[in-house]
Amino acid sequence: MHDADFLDDDEFPGGVFCDDIDGGRAGAVIRADERGIRARTSDGQEFSVPYNDCNLEMGGASGHMLFCRTSDRSLTIFCEDRRFPSALQQSNAGALFEQIEEILATGRQQRWNSRLTVWLLIGVSLLALIGLWYGLVEGARAAVLAVPFTIDEKIGEAALPAVIEEFGEPLDCPPAQEQLESIVERLADHATIPDVNFSVTIIDTPMVNAVALPGGPILVFRGLIDSSNSAEELASVIAHEMSHVTLRHQIEGIARAVGVVAAIEIMLGDVGGVVALGAEVLQTAALNNYSQEHETAADLEGARMMHAASLDPHAMIEMFKNLPEHDLPEALDWLSTHPDSEERINNVRGLLDELSDQAYSPLDFTLEELQAHISEATQDTDN
Repeated sequence: MHDADFLDDDEFPGGVFCDDIDGGRAGAVIRADERGIRARTSDGQEFSVPYNDCNLEMGGASGHMLFCRTSDRSLTIFCEDRRFPSALQQSNAGALFEQIEEILATGRQQRWNSRLTVWLLIGVSLLALIGLWYGLVEGARAAVLAVPFTIDEKIGEAALPAVIEEFGEPLDCPPAQEQLESIVERLADHATIPDVNFSVTIIDTPMVNAVALPGGPILVFRGLIDSSNSAEELASVIAHEMSHVTLRHQIEGIARAVGVVAAIEIMLGDVGGVVALGAEVLQTAALNNYSQEHETAADLEGARMMHAASLDPHAMIEMFKNLPEHDLPEALDWLSTHPDSEERINNVRGLLDELSDQAYSPLDFTLEELQAHISEATQDTDN
């Protein structure tokens, strides 16, 4: 085969099949001129396929080899150079024009099909990988949610000290503590999971919020108590947080965060690893980073619990109405607009329209009494 670097612009590397050649095949320099397709071997032999006796075929191992054969197939000149079909078109190869056009069109279609096949394979592979990944994640999520509620309790207990330290000091105020615990006790009898060991800690911070940990610990911030308009409004926030616990939303969040690692540990029977990972997630990630679906579910479950406990759930609607009045850049998802307050109000109203009539009774203390206990405790702390 001739070295392409030494060929003229109108010459191409190729070869010849012919019985007159020793071995039946030889490399050659290919040229297309006005008389036909010509080939010259390295030992000087010359071969020619006239245009009017030429049949073209594209093939070879690469799919780009152009074979130029006589009608009796006694002579074949071949060339793999991609420029060669265009050179034939530019020569006086009018007799081959239709064949060349068909071959070029077929080549373009084959190249397009090849590219399409490659992209389809890539796409299928990506979809398979994505499906595998989501399958593992969903499997991990299901595995975490399948663990008993005692695991929620252990995670919440392990994370509680660090979470309290993150937000501030607990406020030592036994009268206020008893009043908040009375709210929890009244609601807990109607929770979807019975006998949850709910606990309440008052955090001495002006932040307007409440936080629930897996298993039952609830942190109520002093700012939320100060900004509420009634004890029932405050109860609606606590009911919302209790619902996150009983619906196990925090565990779902932990499952998304630790994913496959948690699933493997659970399958191996190592729930202790899940407890440690869950506690770490609660300490390092933003608490109450719930989805819109979780927030809506907690609203509705909280309103249902209040209704069942004979606490007026319309207080939750009043709380939502008051949210826009607060400038709360540090507030977490309970006071966020995701979903927005109007949507949350409509969701709760829709639920209340479906519930049976109920005679509501107030709490056995007023918000003013609770706030007075808090004020006295904070003054004692300052002194």
